[in-house]
Amino acid sequence: MEDEPSHSIKLVNFVSEQQLDEAKRTRGERIEDGTAQRDRPLYEILKENKDKKDAEFNERFKHRPPKALDEDETEFLDKLEMSRREYERQVADEEAEQLRSFQVIFYLTFFTMKKVLKLNYPYLVALG
Repeated sequence: MEDEPSHSIKLVNFVSEQQLDEAKRTRGERIEDGTAQRDRPLYEILKENKDKKDAEFNERFKHRPPKALDEDETEFLDKLEMSRREYERQVADEEAEQLRSFQVIFYLTFFTMKKVLKLNYPYLVALG
């Protein structure tokens, strides 16, 4: 007997149908051992578990104060704000220049048309 190894081998016992039915009645059916069928697809079960974990994670970190910005981040945000203001100023300058150009063209066209009308139709100018 000393020649035999010291570790024991565990053998799985055969379970009869009758023993399985008895186990179902006493403890109920279980999905883990195959005595019960899932009523939902595995995808839904896994998705539900993932959603629960995500909700727990979010709940843990929801009440944490936000991290303070470091120097690099504040510098980046300042540069971003300056570039946004510069862009808005450029857009406003372009709009003002286009408006001035339109006004000049409008007045030149208006006075040119007025002169043409005076020369070609002097009686219309007298009416108006």
